[in-house]
Amino acid sequence: MAIHNLFSKTIFLIFLSLAFVLTSCKDDDKEPETVDNNEIVGKWELESATPETAGTNIPALALIPVAAPCAYDLKFTFLSNNTVTASDCESAIAALSTFGYLTVGQATTWKVENSTLTLTNGTTTQSLPIKQNGNTMTLTVNTNTTGSGAAVNALLLFKRL
Repeated sequence: MAIHNLFSKTIFLIFLSLAFVLTSCKDDDKEPETVDNNEIVGKWELESATPETAGTNIPALALIPVAAPCAYDLKFTFLSNNTVTASDCESAIAALSTFGYLTVGQATTWKVENSTLTLTNGTTTQSLPIKQNGNTMTLTVNTNTTGSGAAVNALLLFKRL
């Protein structure tokens, strides 16, 4: 009987020790996920694309709705882990990227700092002045993509969904 009690207590202590070891180990390989609480987090729909200076002619702006009739259905979703996706109008995504105004791909990340939205996609980084006001967001994009001459800015106005 004493041997049986000793054996039972030994088995119990082994299981207890094993349970303690297994539950006390933690996985240090995972970094905590970044959470950004900037007001940009959420889903935004493109409402308009206009010249920054009234009366300025920017021919490419007029081509966006022609090249992408669904342009004003275009949505950007900014997640709190600093990733951004574009949806609901592939032709507008392609047009904005082709004109060099705004490029959002599969692995694009975002950061807002000092009224500047920085989008990074691989080795490509794009910095855009941003104004946020509750449910509206305005991005200023330089439509002069030739690399010479003065900047000719357009305003992309988004509404929060």
